[in-house]
Amino acid sequence: MKHKRNILVGLIAAVIIIGAVIWIRSKPAQPANPAASSRAATTSAGTIEITPQQLTASGIAVQALPTTRFQPQTSAYASVLDPGPLLQLRGQLRSAQLQTDAARAQAAASEREYRRLAVLNGQDHTVSDKVTEAARATRDADRAHLEAAQAGLLAARDTARSRWGDVLVGWALAARSPQLDALNSGQQALLSVALPHSEAAGTPPPTIHIGVPGSSGTQIIARLISPSPLADPVIQSPAYFYQAPRGGLRTDMRIEALLPAGPSLEGVTIPNSAVVWYANRPWVYVQSTDTQFVRREIAVNTPAPGGWFVAQWHAGERVVVQGAALLFSQEFQPKPQPGAPSSGGDDDD
Repeated sequence: MKHKRNILVGLIAAVIIIGAVIWIRSKPAQPANPAASSRAATTSAGTIEITPQQLTASGIAVQALPTTRFQPQTSAYASVLDPGPLLQLRGQLRSAQLQTDAARAQAAASEREYRRLAVLNGQDHTVSDKVTEAARATRDADRAHLEAAQAGLLAARDTARSRWGDVLVGWALAARSPQLDALNSGQQALLSVALPHSEAAGTPPPTIHIGVPGSSGTQIIARLISPSPLADPVIQSPAYFYQAPRGGLRTDMRIEALLPAGPSLEGVTIPNSAVVWYANRPWVYVQSTDTQFVRREIAVNTPAPGGWFVAQWHAGERVVVQGAALLFSQEFQPKPQPGAPSSGGDDDD
């Protein structure tokens, strides 16, 4: 029985040793001190020490993160608008403008004709009073037609401005409008972007970034056109018109827009692979010496492509970008306690 128990104790000890060394993926050399273990030793809370050989064998990668400037961003909602109504408005306004121009020309001609006949009638009655009166009636009718055409054009403009604003109405009224031509051909897309309430009081950014759905994080740049007279129907905040390359954008899409938020900052981008979470807080391991790594808490309130931007970071500091979870598990691995009872024992059974 004693022999069987010794075998069982030996098997348990072997399992413990194998579990302790799995994270370094290699068999370490036999230490000179029999009490030493092949695993890395934690020297203090939040600090762990491993040898360069263990670092290489475990696949842990360390990288000096370069400092860079980063523009914090805030998100907003953007809608891809149907340009059809705007293009129809262009035709309506152009037709009303042409009708007004024609009425103005007709009114000017009838005015000149009436004055000519009135002069002849007043000098020697070469032209009869009846003809002169008819010319005056024609002039008055043409004036009325002109006023009606002008009123119709003014009403159409006011209605259009209440929906599209001055800039887009100006595009519609122009004899040549490359901007509307680009919308009509599908080269450009018209966007309505709702600024967050916190940003609504400020000046809208001249350019923003738009995330294209299904494009694996691809972003396109949209450029400001003008304020929209209408508020966003969903969040009831001020909206602005932007124009962007059509690409994968489709009418009625509701997409995310990224707007600059405050001045640019200097710091580093911590990749997602470097972050470990403990007690609902994010941490990274920073290499302080050749063999020592310190666990440091970071802020994750500024997302960046592929990770998190952290400001006021010391240039050249080396961060564990691969294998941080191995260090974390090793740091919190239970340690043998001094004076613990031996796994063996004398049993005469």
